[in-house]
Amino acid sequence: MAMGDRADTATTATTTAATGWLTPSEMRTLEAMCEALLPAAPPPPGEDDPHGLYARPAGELGIAALMAETLAEESPEQRAQFKKLLGLLSHSLVGMLLAGRPQGFAQMSLAARQVALRKMSTSSIADMRQGFEAVKRLAAFLFYAYPDASGTNANWPAIGYTPAPPPPSAEIAPKRIRTLPIHDDLTLTADAVIVGSGAGGGVMAAQLSAAGKDVVVMEKGGYFNEADFSGREALMMPELYLRRGLLSTDDLGMVVLAGSCLGGGTLVNWSTSLRTPADVLEEWEREQGFSGVTAPEYQRGFEFAERRMGVNTDDSAPNRNNAALQRGCEALGYSWRTIPRNASDCQQRCGACGFGCPYGRKQSTLLTFLQDAHEQGTRVVVRCDVRRVLIEAGRAVGVEGWALDEATGARRKVVVRAPVVVVAAGAVESPALLLRSGLTNPNIGRHLRLHPVSALLGLYAEAVESWTGSLQTVLSDQFARIHGGYGFRIEVMPAHPGLYGLATAWEDGQQHKRDMSRIANAATYIVLTRDTGEGSVTLDRHGEPVLRYWPNDTDRRHLIRGMQETARIIFAGGGVGALTTHKPRLALESEGGKPGAVEQQRLNRFLGEIERRGMVANRLVLGTAHQMGTCRIGGSARTAVAAPSGEVYGARGLYIADASGFPTASGVNPMLSIMALSHHVAQHILAQS
Repeated sequence: MAMGDRADTATTATTTAATGWLTPSEMRTLEAMCEALLPAAPPPPGEDDPHGLYARPAGELGIAALMAETLAEESPEQRAQFKKLLGLLSHSLVGMLLAGRPQGFAQMSLAARQVALRKMSTSSIADMRQGFEAVKRLAAFLFYAYPDASGTNANWPAIGYTPAPPPPSAEIAPKRIRTLPIHDDLTLTADAVIVGSGAGGGVMAAQLSAAGKDVVVMEKGGYFNEADFSGREALMMPELYLRRGLLSTDDLGMVVLAGSCLGGGTLVNWSTSLRTPADVLEEWEREQGFSGVTAPEYQRGFEFAERRMGVNTDDSAPNRNNAALQRGCEALGYSWRTIPRNASDCQQRCGACGFGCPYGRKQSTLLTFLQDAHEQGTRVVVRCDVRRVLIEAGRAVGVEGWALDEATGARRKVVVRAPVVVVAAGAVESPALLLRSGLTNPNIGRHLRLHPVSALLGLYAEAVESWTGSLQTVLSDQFARIHGGYGFRIEVMPAHPGLYGLATAWEDGQQHKRDMSRIANAATYIVLTRDTGEGSVTLDRHGEPVLRYWPNDTDRRHLIRGMQETARIIFAGGGVGALTTHKPRLALESEGGKPGAVEQQRLNRFLGEIERRGMVANRLVLGTAHQMGTCRIGGSARTAVAAPSGEVYGARGLYIADASGFPTASGVNPMLSIMALSHHVAQHILAQS
């Protein structure tokens, strides 16, 4: 039997507690899928395999077991859905449908399994495409990102990836915020309790504590600092991101990244610090009744945040990733500008600060506003899941939830009694909290905006290494207002091996590995759309948030146009190839591998094919790192959740102070927009006390 030709029937399910939720049969099916996605294969003709990437199957790195361990932390509904998929693929009828053979997936040859996976990936049946993505994304992420005991991954040499240097020791970088220890049930009293510690919660805590208020901050995630930031993608995502980095819309159509740790999104933000555009603020006031946002007093919130975080452009020199965008824009005569950042003295030395900055150069709320608040006496509780706001006689009087006793792993009840409750848990968790609390305003959870993002890889003759240097320093807003105040901006993003593996189109194992072997020469472009459409956040039966969203016709047109313009930028700037995330794979290579050498006719065909493919859920990878609008602020309870002061309609003393309060999408990275909004709400709270 040829190596990798059949699933290894001698392989049985791992019986550890982490993988035991899958039956032996389900585990064999999962192993068979992983081996078909990432098999041992010969290198393409004319290429060799000096680092063993092509010869290395998924089983050599234990990918199926790692997947099972990762998914064991998911909700019962998510695990049940995954088991259903594996059970379905074990039936011979499905084998006949997908590969023309009356066999379960684990019994098929490798070639037949790859045929079946290709059919799943482009199926007209949405559940089939979703099932493919559920396995492919996580398997490829782990194959390229998960480090061994030495902190490295066997595939990194083959793809040219150099990981970030190790972080400083805990002795050199001690934790400077003393969080409250949780050993038993806990009841506290305070003047104000803040749920969330990111851009909104951090600014709120600093403002209220500076005014002499007794403040408690409750954060769902853990407390990590410079000594913890290893830069290892697969290890840091579960620690710093909501749902361990696995959050998505309910159909997996969009990957959703949201910070969940002390410091929230500011800890993982790429340092981009942009004010809400003036026309957006005018729209919020004119159309949504968010009065005061165009006033000079509101602008002081931006000034306050920028000053404390040291926002500047002196440290915004482009790395090779950003320089590729700048070069292409200049060649086409498209506008571009330098992005202000809340970081300094970065020296292009890292590139992993999406997983926390080990040098302490990025001025997140952890190092600024939360530290200020802590020094003023603010108490902080981490790993604390606030389940509901306590409301009596129409007034908020506190919150209750549970926190983790890290010594024993037990959940301890935590209650904070306070006359002011500020919800700043983000546009996913904030509406979930209000819904669990019994609030009935129909706008809660509605009007979700996500800044949907599509991506293209631009391949170049020289190394780019998008994972090194200052992450985001250049943007083009050439097309930001092609539909009134709506359109798209073109930026670049840092990408590390796991994200590349997740997003790179798959047709067979050899092709996927070949594309991955070229990522060191890839610039990662993104099209960020200010969305006109919206989605929702609701609750599952366990009270956890469920996201439903897909871009509407207008936003899809903007994303498609953005991908076309990005392709032009790539080749105008000397690219040798452009690759989308479509399935089937869609790519364009320059003539003879020469920089920028693409005949107009070939380029036009490529652009036309982007438009013809359109946007179908799970046939094109879309993502978002900006969630907004689910508890929006406005002039009427008929259309909004909270008044212009931030106080929730029908619940005195309860305030919204995060991106969930945005009436519509900000159109730019929302960190500064959140901080200005929180500063505005804090002034109203202080005026009432």
